[in-house]
Amino acid sequence: MKKATVKRFFGFVVVLLPAMFIVWHALGSVVAAPAVALSGAILQWWLPELISEVTLNGTHMVIAAAVGELNGALLPSAEAGNQLAFQLDTRTLSYSIPFYAALHFATPMHSSLERFARGLLILWLLIIIGLIFTSLKDLMLGLGALFFSSSVPPADAIALGYQFSVLMVPPVAPVLIWAFEARDVGLFPQLIETPVKKDTPQPASPES
Repeated sequence: MKKATVKRFFGFVVVLLPAMFIVWHALGSVVAAPAVALSGAILQWWLPELISEVTLNGTHMVIAAAVGELNGALLPSAEAGNQLAFQLDTRTLSYSIPFYAALHFATPMHSSLERFARGLLILWLLIIIGLIFTSLKDLMLGLGALFFSSSVPPADAIALGYQFSVLMVPPVAPVLIWAFEARDVGLFPQLIETPVKKDTPQPASPES
């Protein structure tokens, strides 16, 4: 295993970042599928009176509500004759995966694949949480008072969870997970190392 150096690390990150994002974009639904399947199952179990089905269409999570709209009123889908649907772009959350992959594989370390799999699992769990909060936000805005007739968190909690999941988690979580997994490779002392100042020569004392 090659020694981790700052120069090598940043060089590989520059090369790997576009490559990992290309792979992520090409895989599309494969990356999103595990998170959509689990978050959809949780939402249907939690809110069966509001959600009838959750599917994946490309990279979009599609939530079919159990209600429809008729003359401006929300009614059960059987009575309304239609069904409301909400579509979420999973890529707003899953871009954390290629970002993490670039950082991880730019760093030489023992048991690299095992550590990567562990970090990937954590990111998927965070994406699941993000998809749930995003779904709750869309349902809250789309269904209004009907949404709050179910056992759901307060509006402020949903808004905070959504903003944290979309704005903070995708860029920050990959860095924190990578830092933890690579804590023993000797890279961090080099990143925080400051140059040692040379001793300033003291003026010679005048001869007495």
